Amino acid sequence: MDFELTREQKDIKKAAAEFAQGEFDKDFILLCEADHRFPREIYQKAGELGFIGLDYSEDVGGGGLGVMENVLVIEAFCKADSGMGMAIHLAYLPAKIVKKFGTPPQRKKFLTPLVAGKWVSAVSFTEPDHGSDLTRMETTLEEEADGFVLNGTKIFTTNGKYADFFIVLAQEDPNAGPGKGMSTILVERDSNSWLGGNMEINEITGKMGLRMTSSSEVVFHDLKIPRENILGERGRGLMNVLEFLDESRIEIGAQALGNCEGAFLKALAHARERKQFNRPIIDFQGVGHKLARMWSRIQSLKWLNYYGAWLCDKGPARLSRSIPLITSVVKHHVPETAKAIIDDAITVFGGYGYFLDQEVERRYRDNRIVEVYEGTVEVQLNNIVRVLGKMPLPFLDTELL
Repeated sequence: MDFELTREQKDIKKAAAEFAQGEFDKDFILLCEADHRFPREIYQKAGELGFIGLDYSEDVGGGGLGVMENVLVIEAFCKADSGMGMAIHLAYLPAKIVKKFGTPPQRKKFLTPLVAGKWVSAVSFTEPDHGSDLTRMETTLEEEADGFVLNGTKIFTTNGKYADFFIVLAQEDPNAGPGKGMSTILVERDSNSWLGGNMEINEITGKMGLRMTSSSEVVFHDLKIPRENILGERGRGLMNVLEFLDESRIEIGAQALGNCEGAFLKALAHARERKQFNRPIIDFQGVGHKLARMWSRIQSLKWLNYYGAWLCDKGPARLSRSIPLITSVVKHHVPETAKAIIDDAITVFGGYGYFLDQEVERRYRDNRIVEVYEGTVEVQLNNIVRVLGKMPLPFLDTELL
């Protein structure tokens, strides 16, 4: 058993940290936060330096690496700044579904500009009446001789205001049972790619955190899309989404991991420097023990997250059926525990922690959504119970315990 990162992985982690230190300017971050502005120029620089699409194939400009390398970059970016790190990651994460299920022409067309930092991707799964329940969509997809027609409404589409393409989950067979008869289709923002109809994008305002990204309602009005934009096997849309989520949840966990690591480092520095009663506050047991617990929790989160990434990349075939179980554990445990760590960081700062200037209260607001998107932490518990109820006890005993 070797817990050591490879030399290449260490170099990637170091390079990501140095990029964040050099490019994540505090004044620019606060400007983006206040103006709800996506930091596209930083995203483009990240693409130019190879931080986007590390696990995409080299023929589209990717690094040909794995989920683990992505995790290291996301962790480093979010450790440096939660808003900037999450915004950059969320701009390219949705395209992973094209990597997994796209045809060679689709991968070339959509992933090449994305990996270069020129395009932003988005997924439109959630509907007004279908959040955690994706077993049926009200958005419909009808086949015609020369294309497919989309009708319906999606909400909470991250990057909606500026995404260059959307992956949409729609109901193709209205008579299919729960979870059946759905397909995924690629919709470009450029209206010249449409064969008819319209796509309406409405920004959703008043968001608690994650203010460097757009969250939008997307409405399809008889939007006609070319046949070649169908993504993956028709009728298998929900399975496409679920297989995408098995990897994406590991990377979402890395957001929370980096967020709480950054909060911890700020709290530790403050506790060493801040004096009360002529002593650094770290010397007071109430503060010192809190920091010690924060540190121990971070270690558990880090190695759980890394194990999930390793399992996706290099896990032996006999463990493949445990991937949905482990990814659900990561998506439940890491964000929820990270929230508690960041909350403790605010406490260490006292009254100062309640204000934006110390950069911990924003981490709390930004991190809160990690418990919700890509499947809520409660849904992950349901997933865990479902798998545990069916997994053979000898396998669970010998392979996972």
